[in-house]
Amino acid sequence: VQLVGADRPEMVSSEGLKRIASYAHGVGPDWSLVVPTKDGVLGQPTGLVAEARALGLQVHPWTVRAENRFLPQALRKGQDPAAHGDVQAVFKALYAAGVQGVFSDFPGLAVKARG
Repeated sequence: VQLVGADRPEMVSSEGLKRIASYAHGVGPDWSLVVPTKDGVLGQPTGLVAEARALGLQVHPWTVRAENRFLPQALRKGQDPAAHGDVQAVFKALYAAGVQGVFSDFPGLAVKARG
């Protein structure tokens, strides 16, 4: 798996994905590259998963965390940045976008959302 962050946009371009497909079996993009957020809410999925899968790559985004500080504003619960928000919405959006798995510090919650 080639890990890809928002700091390397060329890696998730068509050409970048083709290069990755020549040496890897999958990509691990930052989850916001699969389901971006805008104005504090989850947006529509990008075409990243479809394009990667067309090249034979699996997609396992990283790192989905349950704490409010890592979630879009609309999914936060309460004011405590360490409290858990609605991470299930993030997992469900990623699975709906077609990812095969996710990296998470909360694997039990990831499995529950996949249900």
